[in-house]
Amino acid sequence: MDVKQLSLKIVGFIWMLVGLGLSLAGINWMLQLGFGVNLIIFLTTALVIGLLKGKFVLQKVAKKYYKRSDDIQYNRNDIFTGWAKIMGIRGGVLIAVMMTIGMILRHSNIDRPILGIIYLAVGIALLYASKVFFKSQIANS
Repeated sequence: MDVKQLSLKIVGFIWMLVGLGLSLAGINWMLQLGFGVNLIIFLTTALVIGLLKGKFVLQKVAKKYYKRSDDIQYNRNDIFTGWAKIMGIRGGVLIAVMMTIGMILRHSNIDRPILGIIYLAVGIALLYASKVFFKSQIANS
């Protein structure tokens, strides 16, 4: 596997792991509702929002990163840093902003089950879009 493909897979694993972590936190907070109709409504809402955000927003971002990887010059040292080149400074700033928003939300007075919808939706979106990084090539759509 070349450095570019390895770097793309690392980005994909990062998206997957963060998506999984956010999803688990969201589900955990929603479970405070107890089993019943409210839990089903919250889970369904998060699932629908997450799939829509994954398909129409984050998948486009992932494809942009994937295509960006074609323009990067890789060397042997990039086996450790190629993923950061793909994400770029803008991606790093976006990650920092999202982490800050998450911290602010966690320390706010918003009920945990409501936060659970947000966390699960973002987690599902990341999981959905991460598949882009595991393809050997992407379509031009």
